[in-house]
Amino acid sequence: MPAGRERRALERFARLEISLEELERCLGEMLVVNFGEEERRLTSYFLLAQPGVRVEKKYIQAAMDKHAQGEISTEQLADWATMLLLNDAYDWQGPEEEEIAGWLNEISMLTLKSKGDADC
Repeated sequence: MPAGRERRALERFARLEISLEELERCLGEMLVVNFGEEERRLTSYFLLAQPGVRVEKKYIQAAMDKHAQGEISTEQLADWATMLLLNDAYDWQGPEEEEIAGWLNEISMLTLKSKGDADC
């Protein structure tokens, strides 16, 4: 289970108070992130937080506002959403679950390049 420091880092990342790079530094070898243009992978080497780190709809709105104001790039926004989706430490179960999942999926896909249909 992530220790207090690691959980706080996960919580701060969910609120986009720290970057993905800062989160990786805080978690060290407990987290391996490989977000490429065509494929994204995440491997975590810690027991899941119980309860999970809560993701709220207002976090998504705040992240989109930061992007609109030019505080974060499209890539940073997409990586943030991808981390929340792929990392089982995050939880958004509840009445807004489908809406949150839908928004995170849409945001995550912003920078993912599709393999062309030219090979068909």
